[in-house]
Amino acid sequence: MQTAPPFSHNHSNPLLMKDDVGKPKPSTYNLPNQDFIYGQPLSRDKEGAKEVTMTWKFHQESQDRLPNRDFAELNKQSIHNGSVKAHDMYKYRQTHDARLKLKKGTNIQAIELPEEEFRYGRKNRPSTPMKLVMGNSYGIEAESTILDKYQQRAGSQDSKLASSMVKSNKASQLFHDTNHKKLAAIQGVEKKEPFKMEKFKSVTPKINTNLSTKK
Repeated sequence: MQTAPPFSHNHSNPLLMKDDVGKPKPSTYNLPNQDFIYGQPLSRDKEGAKEVTMTWKFHQESQDRLPNRDFAELNKQSIHNGSVKAHDMYKYRQTHDARLKLKKGTNIQAIELPEEEFRYGRKNRPSTPMKLVMGNSYGIEAESTILDKYQQRAGSQDSKLASSMVKSNKASQLFHDTNHKKLAAIQGVEKKEPFKMEKFKSVTPKINTNLSTKK
């Protein structure tokens, strides 16, 4: 007698379940019917696209708040009424009322437009003067301008050369003569005796250095 394999009666372990050829493994879980829809249902908004596009909620202006009591005006009224004491003024304020005046603005802004002759937009570029371009008038004008600049530069250079000559003064002339004398002494053209006071010219040296002096 053949006995069934142990895995044939095991309907709880999905690893031990065997499948037929071309078919998936049978499920070991208690699943709902085929009509069951899995997942969490979406929360639908009560106001859909139809309500948003087909209805319009108009703006409701806020109501003006009640202004505060005008105690200065109440005190004036109480004085005109004959109540001059503090207690009488208090009783008058309990039976009468006066409010401050609030300045209410406007939401409408005036539109200021320019005059009727005003033209909007950006100005167009002026048209190219083709007659002047084809006639080379701009080239002739540029050439004359360059020639004028060259003439002015030549005249300014001549004036600069005339004004750049250094005029000698007494100090520069003395410096020039001194340099010429030093140069002549170095070259041996002019031999000048070193300066010596008259009282020391006849004094002979006390020590003989045995140096021959060239005369």
